[in-house]
Amino acid sequence: MKKSKYILSTLLVFILLFSSCSETLELTPISEVSDEVFWKTNDDAELGIVSIYDAMQKTYRVKHFLWGDFRSDDYVISDKPQPSFESLINNKLEASQENYLRWDNFYTMIFRANLAIEKIPEITSYNKNLLGEAYALRAYAYFDAYRVWGGVPIFKEATLTFDETSFRARATAQEVLDLALSDLAEAEKLITTPSTQNATRFTEGSLLAFKAKVLMFLKRYDEANVVLQKIIDLGVYSLTTDRTAWGNLFLNDKVLFPGQGQEGPEIIMSLKFDVAEDGNRASGVWELHYPGVPAFWVSPEVRSKWIFRFPIDEGGWQAKYPGITAPSSVLDEETGLQVPVYGDYRFLETITEHNGSIEDLRVSKYSKGNYSPREDDTNIILFRYADMLLYKAEAEHHLGNTDAAIKLLDEVRVARGLPKVNSGVFADVDVTDKDAMLNFILDERQFELFAEGTRWWDLVRTDKAVEVLGPINGQTEATITWPIYFLHLQNNTKLEQNEAYK
Repeated sequence: MKKSKYILSTLLVFILLFSSCSETLELTPISEVSDEVFWKTNDDAELGIVSIYDAMQKTYRVKHFLWGDFRSDDYVISDKPQPSFESLINNKLEASQENYLRWDNFYTMIFRANLAIEKIPEITSYNKNLLGEAYALRAYAYFDAYRVWGGVPIFKEATLTFDETSFRARATAQEVLDLALSDLAEAEKLITTPSTQNATRFTEGSLLAFKAKVLMFLKRYDEANVVLQKIIDLGVYSLTTDRTAWGNLFLNDKVLFPGQGQEGPEIIMSLKFDVAEDGNRASGVWELHYPGVPAFWVSPEVRSKWIFRFPIDEGGWQAKYPGITAPSSVLDEETGLQVPVYGDYRFLETITEHNGSIEDLRVSKYSKGNYSPREDDTNIILFRYADMLLYKAEAEHHLGNTDAAIKLLDEVRVARGLPKVNSGVFADVDVTDKDAMLNFILDERQFELFAEGTRWWDLVRTDKAVEVLGPINGQTEATITWPIYFLHLQNNTKLEQNEAYK
């Protein structure tokens, strides 16, 4: 029986890019699927697309955050550092750190997408949305390859022959980007799935959100602004308007809040995890953000900036925002009265002073305490409505539309029960200072999207990484790209290391 191209492509990409000779000898396919009986119906195509999302889960379970947050100013090393976190947070990346550099799951995702792109059009009356998802998922992977490493080897075909021609050099960064943009354009032609149908798959709304993210990274603000307005005009998504609803977008605490969270009107697309389907430690969110012995803490500078913007004590709040009520309240069980809670409730939901220590600051956005990491199936939010509104505020700012930018910032603030921009005794920002205004918008994004895998990329795409991190964390323009994993270089001699890490 002829072995499935699906099995062979996944196996071969592992051999070609990630395995030593001794490892290769030990590899055997787990199962075989006949080409004569698979990729014949839309049900087969559906299974093929699900397999790409499965590879996406494995690729991004921790890398979504390692790539997106931990090199930024959000974190500092704890008193019990681990080498991999220390190199990330101090921006001294080492090519030996496989947990954020290894390509195996990443290229498995790409090869499964390649197979779907080749085989689905051969199905009679094939589902165009499924083909569109395959293109969108491959675009997502190659766009991140562009952001992380610049150039990487490009594979677009579904099958490989295992010979010398299979070992490929890196394409240029522009070639990788061009492929991602081409795939995104193909996905746009094909996907018409209503945005309300599935928040864990690419739909019309989530594809627009992905496109907006790409355009903002490329500084194509006029195009991004149009796409972001389309998301708003869909009328599908809305901001939460109270502390509990905002917290439930993220919360997945198995002990203190069982069965609560991971839902809400802001979620455009999440990468879904399920212990029953995906096994123990399905997600990596808990192990990164609230471990028993943390290798890192939330940066005290972020805490100070957040509290300065929105004081957490009554005196400080009234001094800055006289006459403006507290954003939230809690029930006093003794009196039965609601007691005002000052400060930004996003801060209070996101950061916890563990054991009362302002040094040991942990991310409590996803869980409020410890539970077994084996039970972690926390979804990763890829696109969220507030993120899109704040992107649009930034796009409007770059296009010279200051009033429109402020209006969007205020829309998010009001939904969170916070005072409008410059409504306090002391102005938040001089709106006539373009750079100060950009920094202010980035701060608003940092507060809203903390620990969601966005901060590092915000600093990179706005050319702020060196400015914000340089003197303290050793960030330079040359080291914004990431190193290639050293074993990939050894196993494929056609690869070359990024210049800063040679």
